[in-house]
Amino acid sequence: MPQWNCACPHCAAARLGRIPRRSQSSFAVSADGERWWLINVSPDVAQQIEAFEPLQPRELRGSPIAGILLTDANVDHMGGLAVLRQTGNHGFQVWSSDIVRAIALEQPAFASFALPPHRWLTFAGAEEHALDDRLTASAVALAGTTPGYAGRAEAPGAVVGIAIRDRQTGRQLLAAPVFAEVDAALRAAVAAADVAFIDGSFHSDDELSGFGVEGKAARRLGHLPVGGENGSLALLQSEARGTRLVYAHLNNTNPLVDPGSTAHAEVSARGFAVAEDGMTLTL
Repeated sequence: MPQWNCACPHCAAARLGRIPRRSQSSFAVSADGERWWLINVSPDVAQQIEAFEPLQPRELRGSPIAGILLTDANVDHMGGLAVLRQTGNHGFQVWSSDIVRAIALEQPAFASFALPPHRWLTFAGAEEHALDDRLTASAVALAGTTPGYAGRAEAPGAVVGIAIRDRQTGRQLLAAPVFAEVDAALRAAVAAADVAFIDGSFHSDDELSGFGVEGKAARRLGHLPVGGENGSLALLQSEARGTRLVYAHLNNTNPLVDPGSTAHAEVSARGFAVAEDGMTLTL
C-alpha cells in the first residue's frame, strides 16, 4: 500500500505519509541470523530484500536465503518466485503442499524451480521436516480454496498454515495469513505457537463494495473477516491469552492499515497486534 492503481482514502493517506506504507505479505525466519527461510515470496521480494540487510548477498553471486515455504498459490504469496529465478548456481529448497506445487509448476515463470539446482519438496501431512540443524517446518491444512486463476476450488492443501519450530529452544512460530474459517486445526496450531501471524486481509465481509469493487465478498475470496461476532477477532479471543496473535496480509481497504482507526484500537484492546513492515520478533 499504496496500490499502484488505487486512490482510495487509505492509499492516498499513505502517499501523503499520513499512515504507513506497506509492502506485501512475507516473513523471513532464521535461527542464527545467517541462513534464512522465507515464508511466502511476494512480487515485491526484491524491495523487501533491499530493506533488510541480512537477506542481501554477501558475495558476487549468491544469497543467504536457503529456501521458501508457501502457504498457498495466491500470486501475492508466490509471485516473487519470478523475481528470484535469476539464481545462477544458488539453489533454493521450496516447500509447499502437493496442490500448490502442481498449480505453481503449470506457470512458465515458476517451472524452473522444479529443476536443479533447486529442490521443490512437499509436506507430508502434519509431519515435521528438518530445514537445518535447528529449525523444523510442518504444515497445517486449513479451510480455504485455490486462487481465482486456478478455479477457486476447495481442495486439500489449497491453504496451509506453516509452523516453524526451534528444536533448541522449543519455541514455535505459526504463519497462517490465509484461512476461510476458524476450525479445530487452526485453533490447535495457534494454541501450540508462541506467536501466530493470522489472516487480516479484510475487516468486514462486504468491505470491498464500499471501495467500489462489487461482487467480491471476503468470504467468497477465501478469507475470514477480522470483525463481527463470527470474525477471527471474536473467535480467536481465547487463544490470544496464551499466544501472541498478529494480523498480517492486510488489504488496502482494511481499516487496520490506519493505526489511528477505531478498528485498530479495538484489535489492540483485545490483545491482538497488527503487523507492520520491518517488524522483528525474537522467540
